[in-house]
Amino acid sequence: MIGILFAVLGGVALWFATSSGLWILGFFSISLLWLAVRGRGVAVGFGLGWLWGIAFFLPLVRWAAVSTGLVAAQVALAAVEGLYLGVVGAMWALLAKEERLARPWLRALAAAAVFLAVEQIRGMWPYGGLPWGTLAFTFTNSPLVNYAPYGSTALVGAVAVVVGVIAAMLLRMSYLQAATSAVVVLALVIAPVVFPVGARSSGSLNVAVVQGNVPPAGTDNRALVVTENHVRATRELVESAETTPDLILWPESSSDRDIRADDAAGSLVFDMVADLGIPLVMGTQEYVEGGRYNDVLVISPDGIVGRYSKQHPVPFGEYIPHRELIRSFTDVVDQVATDMLAGTGEARVNVPSLGVKVAVPICFEVAYTQIVAEAVRGSHLLVIPTNNASFGTSDLSAQQFAMTTFRAVETGRTAIQVSTSGITGVADPRGVVYETDLFTRDARVVKVALHEQTTFATRTAEQRAILVFVLGALGAILAIGMSRQGRS
Repeated sequence: MIGILFAVLGGVALWFATSSGLWILGFFSISLLWLAVRGRGVAVGFGLGWLWGIAFFLPLVRWAAVSTGLVAAQVALAAVEGLYLGVVGAMWALLAKEERLARPWLRALAAAAVFLAVEQIRGMWPYGGLPWGTLAFTFTNSPLVNYAPYGSTALVGAVAVVVGVIAAMLLRMSYLQAATSAVVVLALVIAPVVFPVGARSSGSLNVAVVQGNVPPAGTDNRALVVTENHVRATRELVESAETTPDLILWPESSSDRDIRADDAAGSLVFDMVADLGIPLVMGTQEYVEGGRYNDVLVISPDGIVGRYSKQHPVPFGEYIPHRELIRSFTDVVDQVATDMLAGTGEARVNVPSLGVKVAVPICFEVAYTQIVAEAVRGSHLLVIPTNNASFGTSDLSAQQFAMTTFRAVETGRTAIQVSTSGITGVADPRGVVYETDLFTRDARVVKVALHEQTTFATRTAEQRAILVFVLGALGAILAIGMSRQGRS
């Protein structure tokens, strides 16, 4: 019974730490998972880990119920994502099985290796995975985020797990072990405060960041009204701003009508750009036979000069895998009427008139470390175009902006999240510059730094992914070996 209590409290604590900014509860959550599975068998460890995962993910992904209108979608997503934490619980049960504590730091490192490897698998499989809820994002507002330029989410998450597991072991250590471990743990948490983050900028840009807002559901020609809102907000901003912007940023789906094929939407956008003489980066859709593409376009007074199509559509949200099979059980799949197709190429566009390259991972792609790293290499600025209107007032936008803020530190770039309805905001390697409220109109000109240098984490994303799997396998082998040694 105590194991169940610890598992539930641990998962809820991690959700609260993520949603409230009280990141210190993240360590407490890890400690509770370790204590829940200590002395348990593998099967019970799996069950408790799964319960810990469900308790974390169920409130975290409330937005799934808001966007679909189905609580079942929220429950199913939480249950599936929680399964991965069940694997962690099973392996940790092996690591924590001995009653007599030995080699605590080796166990903690193995626990971190296993956790990160499973988390990485969760972010890759199935259907490309879903790294939403990655542990490192909980610590965006903590000193640990300063590890990000050196090891991204893997290093931040590893430190968090090690600190939490060691904290759970302290009461079973000798006085000398406990004192030494406490000092090292404090150093791991506090030392990053003095780490250098960011680099000297290579220039600056005056950027108009526009959140045009969306009309109420049921509004006639709603998609066109969204575009009209962004045009109106942009024109008013440029007319009234003390500084003329060099570049205008609009969000994902600022025109759900394809401006290349729809005369009404196209004339609104192209006429505005021609009148203002300022390049625009915006989101639109392209409908083709068999599906649609989610595009970011660069539009200059001469026309379209750049394009990126989202490479990682969200399964069951933007496209339905096995549509015909699932329809035989429920017609809910028809809420996604047209499947989104995957684009190719790196998430980056060029603004030729400014000589600036902009990384533009779209919406959920901000959660994928490799997509962001590939896009940032060779770019000067990181922009996350997103459309969160269908998620209502849920925490999704705030969760996403925490990821954007984390990526700013990790990549050493100014990061701009631009949304139709919020949260829109700017973060740099030193923290948040500003953020908007939900469902408000906001347009402002912001002077942002441009950067060319890349961080170690950005340069080594692919190698680090391999290393995480290697260390995870070694952690699992160590867990099995320690368990057998304990039985002997």
